[in-house]
Amino acid sequence: MPAHEDVRDPVRRAVPHPARHPDRPRSRTHGARGHRGASAPSAGAALLLTDDEDLAAALVRLAAAAGADLHRDGGREATLVLAGVDADPERLAAVRRPGIPLVVVGRAPLDPPWWQVAAGLEADHAVVLPEAQDWLLERLSDVADGRGRRGPVLGVVGGTGGAGASVLAAGLGRALAEALGGCLLLDADPRSGGLDLLVGGDALPGLRWGDLAGVQGRLGPHVLRSAVHLGAGLHVLPADRRGGGGPDADAVWTVLDAARRAFAATVVDLPRGGLADLGPVLGACDELLVVTPGTTRGAAAACAVLDELRQAGTTGARLVVRDVGAGLDAEDVADAAGAPLAGTVRPDRDLDAALERGEGVPGGRRSSLRVLATALARDWAAAGLDGVRR
Repeated sequence: MPAHEDVRDPVRRAVPHPARHPDRPRSRTHGARGHRGASAPSAGAALLLTDDEDLAAALVRLAAAAGADLHRDGGREATLVLAGVDADPERLAAVRRPGIPLVVVGRAPLDPPWWQVAAGLEADHAVVLPEAQDWLLERLSDVADGRGRRGPVLGVVGGTGGAGASVLAAGLGRALAEALGGCLLLDADPRSGGLDLLVGGDALPGLRWGDLAGVQGRLGPHVLRSAVHLGAGLHVLPADRRGGGGPDADAVWTVLDAARRAFAATVVDLPRGGLADLGPVLGACDELLVVTPGTTRGAAAACAVLDELRQAGTTGARLVVRDVGAGLDAEDVADAAGAPLAGTVRPDRDLDAALERGEGVPGGRRSSLRVLATALARDWAAAGLDGVRR
């Protein structure tokens, strides 16, 4: 499933020469583009709608085993809705909310018309007990864990080497932690050297990729809360410098799926190479930002990365241009690459020095990076960007 609703393929323009960029009024470009959904994940309850008492009894037992609050009166806001095929469609329409999954549940043996009725309810899932017992336990465990909703995922990838994608990811992580109350910075680039070095967390204890070697299947969200804690609600799961290969696509997806249930937001620092193998990871991103320097070569390199993203089924990525002091105008770079401009990062020598000293992205100074990251985070929060789109 594409990561964005905008499926238009922008027409790429020729890369303009720096001396020939036209003068034009500048528009505000850092805002998010109206993604639907709820805000940060919060604790909730499961709502059960059925008059089938045998089915209700089975689901009550599963909820008790998962430690989840299951109610039938609709008095609390639900983060999961369970229904029998006998549920009133008007009642279902009244309780459904964006980002809240609806699961139609039946008990074997079923008559053939059951599936037709279930499809007519427009549910996100239709499952049958006892076969789906383990699956339902996991869904109810999410509710019990206080993460019935799933947090938004923001992916950042460099349009070229040294573009500053990891720095932007770190800045976004800090800004989102402040705006939403918590964020995981996920290092998915095996050649990054470890984001903990970038954010000043290399000497801090906590979970790293090497501790998750061979992870597959479903990972409990509580595991990721032991990732390196940088304070102020920001965690990082960095690459491991103790040797061994980096995480593969399956491992990244497993961790990302858990992160969406554990954190109010997740920022993924993606590798430039092998994007075609990251289909499910890219599909989970509610926003993708491609970072590139404002040069002719940067624009050309960004074109190649955007093409690879589109070939992987991902459309709607936006561009962040790093001003290098002399080069193309940011909007010309975006026009040439065929992607909307999300914003520009101006040169900041103090920031570069702080990162090299391992102090991380400053939290108080109003550097260009800080201003852009804060504006994006606030816009996403105001738009109600939610990781659940299905």
